[in-house]
Amino acid sequence: MATTTYNIPEAIKAQDWYCKTKILPRFAPGNGICWSCHQNIYSEKGRTRTGYDTQGISVESAAGQLITSCPFCNRSYCD
Repeated sequence: MATTTYNIPEAIKAQDWYCKTKILPRFAPGNGICWSCHQNIYSEKGRTRTGYDTQGISVESAAGQLITSCPFCNRSYCD
């Protein structure tokens, strides 16, 4: 079973690394705070707009995929 780690500073660094190594634009907020719902996208827990608990973006996910939207409010960072 894969380990899931939630660490905000490490996830920010992981997304920076991913974007630099893949030569991709960085869409995720630099400090991790969504400018729409004001939650940290790299937090272990957050709430959707309808009030449901959900998980944020783990260090492993940040290191392996381009983040283009908030996992809590689904706000796109690409537009």
